[in-house]
Amino acid sequence: MQSTSIQSPTTGRLIFLCFLVAVFEGVDIQAMGVAAPGLAPAFHLTPAQMGEVMSASTVGLMLGAAAGGWLSDRIGRARVIVLSMAVLSVFSLATVAAPGYVSLRIIRVLAGLGLGGAFPNLIAIVAERTPSSKRTVSLAWMYIGLPAGGAAAGLVATLMGAGDWRPVFYLGGLGPLLLIPLLLAGLPQSIPSIAPPARAGLPRSVVGEIRSVRSAPGITMRLWVSYFFTLLVVYLLLNWLPSLMMAAGYSHRQAALSSIILNAGAVLGSLALGALTDKVVARYSLVVTYLGMAASLLVLALGHGASLFAGAFVAGFFVIGGQLILYAMAPALYPANVRGAGVGAAVAAGRLGSISGPVLAGIWLSHGFGPDTVPLIAVPGLLLAFVTALSLAGRPELARTATASEAG
Repeated sequence: MQSTSIQSPTTGRLIFLCFLVAVFEGVDIQAMGVAAPGLAPAFHLTPAQMGEVMSASTVGLMLGAAAGGWLSDRIGRARVIVLSMAVLSVFSLATVAAPGYVSLRIIRVLAGLGLGGAFPNLIAIVAERTPSSKRTVSLAWMYIGLPAGGAAAGLVATLMGAGDWRPVFYLGGLGPLLLIPLLLAGLPQSIPSIAPPARAGLPRSVVGEIRSVRSAPGITMRLWVSYFFTLLVVYLLLNWLPSLMMAAGYSHRQAALSSIILNAGAVLGSLALGALTDKVVARYSLVVTYLGMAASLLVLALGHGASLFAGAFVAGFFVIGGQLILYAMAPALYPANVRGAGVGAAVAAGRLGSISGPVLAGIWLSHGFGPDTVPLIAVPGLLLAFVTALSLAGRPELARTATASEAG
């Protein structure tokens, strides 16, 4: 499959538009966490039910990531991003009108479809249109939209108070709706065409390309494992940090402030780790990042008082910021004509982890364990994510193969 560009925005404008899309994804991802203290009593939800509601949107995220990545290789990345924003807008607004627990879960699944469909295409479109020497830091400028949106959700919750949980969903629904005209005008529109595999002089078929990528043993599976366990930790923190802070004796406003601090750390971490990864061997930045992740989880589990806010900042810096390194690795593993599907499948695998995190935490709490122990349950998986990501970072020939494929 090949794409013929019919519109070529400047790199800066493209990254800015993708950043805005990521902002509203970040708002919705964080919305359930900051709304939980008010939403749970409003719907009379147990901790286990709250975990299921938090995970509902990530079910949609997983399905949307797999379908959106595959679809973008056929109809173009921009079209899928616009469609995803429309779906997100409709079902974010529908969240405030949910009549009960079951309908709330269904609506959050459908909102997740919009979230999931956009993000793999943001990764692919930025990776395709920036030079390899600046690819990670360019992805970082797009990616910081996620924590920026999360911080905005935390700010709204701080201003509104514990009982009024709806405004964060108004923000997450109206914002994407207003953004759609800008995306239609500014994103690069591509016309995909599927080339017959037997035609001389054309690239190999999509199946052939995927087989060539998977010829190195376990590469795709290792990528999926690293995504799965890293996103498990990310979503566990995004959803449960405010509840953890309130269990430690903080007020609702202070708990919402912890989400702002977490996402502020993520913004700085994304930019710092993105710049580091473009300048040093990827495995070195992975070592630094995963050590920081483990340390931050221990601080959140064992700390008290002001150290919890410090732990939230460090967790944002390394756990959410470090996720960027995985996002930067994936596009290099796949040729351009299957990149959307490849990245989408990896993100979908990660979404399984993001589903598991909140559910696991809800079950954990239902069995009588304290909220302060929640971060510790993620440590073993984090170690496995580190080992698998490190094994991929040691394969520079993959990056060379991907670059040659694009040039050809």
